[in-house]
Amino acid sequence: MEVLNKQFTIGDTLAINRIGLGTMRATTGAGSWGEPADRQAVIKVIRKAYELGVNFFDTADAYGPGCSELILAEAIEPFKKEVIVATKGGSVKYAPGKMFASGKPGYLKTTVEASLRRLNLETIDLYQLDHVDPEVPIEESVWMLATLKKQGKIREIGLSNIKLDQLRLAQNITRIASVQNSLSIANQTHLKFAQTCASENIAFIAYCPTAMIDTDKAPKYQQKAVEMGITLPQLSLLWLLEKAPNIIPIPGTSSEKHLQENLAVWNMMPSVLN
Repeated sequence: MEVLNKQFTIGDTLAINRIGLGTMRATTGAGSWGEPADRQAVIKVIRKAYELGVNFFDTADAYGPGCSELILAEAIEPFKKEVIVATKGGSVKYAPGKMFASGKPGYLKTTVEASLRRLNLETIDLYQLDHVDPEVPIEESVWMLATLKKQGKIREIGLSNIKLDQLRLAQNITRIASVQNSLSIANQTHLKFAQTCASENIAFIAYCPTAMIDTDKAPKYQQKAVEMGITLPQLSLLWLLEKAPNIIPIPGTSSEKHLQENLAVWNMMPSVLN
């Protein structure tokens, strides 16, 4: 069997291990609003992830808002030069579970500056447009990010929650290093998109990678996991890693137990899932 590739390079320089850590759930309260119940426990999990080989951490200014970036910055401070930090902007969080897109160039300039301060960084490794603003052409939003990249404030540019035609418009302005959309074994809506990105060496960051939704195939997945002696989340992560070499799952958790279970997939042989 073919051995899974454990690493992928986002853009030209961001070499990462292919299971990252998403921080939305762990670093905020209900509705991604406010502080988590136990800040120090979250910091402990983030540091444990690093100890276990995670070197890619994903956050956003809308998580909290602001709380997630501040907590992540505190957690990675002892080793921040050894990890890759991705954040997102372009969504305004105004109440628990409620936000709207804002892709105006001036607003994005402000959000990048604010994220740099909260993350205590001189350059953000990967900055992603969180959502496309329906009232602002994506080219205008991406132009500002490209300008900030030229200024050294962003190393690579990514897009989140987008479609292929929007990616093409953005590519007319600058190189796009990553796409971040939902993808899991139970929600394969963006699988072809991920594989298209693979053909162009664009990273596909899969959020909600272990989500299980009600589908006709759910019993099949459950049976497969039982046969393999693994959990459903592990099955989904392994499936993602096998589907394309550019897919980077970013499961989020506040539990060390779940963290260790997620990362245990590297010790499993490829299963050639169908």
